[in-house]
Amino acid sequence: MMMKNPQETYLKQTILTASPMELIVMLYDALRKNLLLAQRNIHKKAPAEAHLNLIKAQEIVTELMRSLDMSFEISANLMNLYEFMIEHLAEANMKKDADLVAEVADLVTELRDAWKQVCETQKTQLVYEGVIS
Repeated sequence: MMMKNPQETYLKQTILTASPMELIVMLYDALRKNLLLAQRNIHKKAPAEAHLNLIKAQEIVTELMRSLDMSFEISANLMNLYEFMIEHLAEANMKKDADLVAEVADLVTELRDAWKQVCETQKTQLVYEGVIS
């Protein structure tokens, strides 16, 4: 019998038990990680690795786009931001431009922090209401 990687098992469990908002924060974390790796690989003159990081980043942004509930007014604004990110990442990938990646990374950090705050507020409210402990 093959032993599972404990980190992989933990990550899978974390994802399976996460709320929808926590999953969004996880996507932002993965996006940020890939953007930072892309920047590092651009600076290290490793274009193939940077390309892979930027493609992964674009896939994550696409997933964030798919997760939007367009019945909320803010979703249209988020969609515009995500489209901007996709365009910037494509250009950054073509030019191997770390500055363009940094612009997206800054946006992602702001959005991630906002989602994290909403997530924490929601969790606090559920504890207050006795829904979770």
